[in-house]
Amino acid sequence: MNEQPADGFGHLLVERSGGIGGMLLVWEVDIDASTRRDDLGPRIAELPWSDSGQSDGVTQSDDAPQATGADRFAYLIESRYGRVRFGESQMPPEWKQLVDDVREVAEPQRRQPG
Repeated sequence: MNEQPADGFGHLLVERSGGIGGMLLVWEVDIDASTRRDDLGPRIAELPWSDSGQSDGVTQSDDAPQATGADRFAYLIESRYGRVRFGESQMPPEWKQLVDDVREVAEPQRRQPG
């Protein structure tokens, strides 16, 4: 699926929680308006959303603590294609690359947990 869907790729949200004081940082990108649309859009569409991390199909409330072991951070990644969660050390390389790319194109916003 290397073509842009008729209604676009939509938004991508990366939320990082944890660390000192449980600080919550959020990066949000409108993929279709991004200068990196042709790179990011197809990659986001091709990621294994239903096979990765904890998806919406996993029974867990959004405000439940994540079992991240020794991880400093937990990541929630959302798009029109799905929603996944990873502990920092369990994140597969293709997802880590996506997070790094989003952090390059969007400014982080601090939000209150909950």
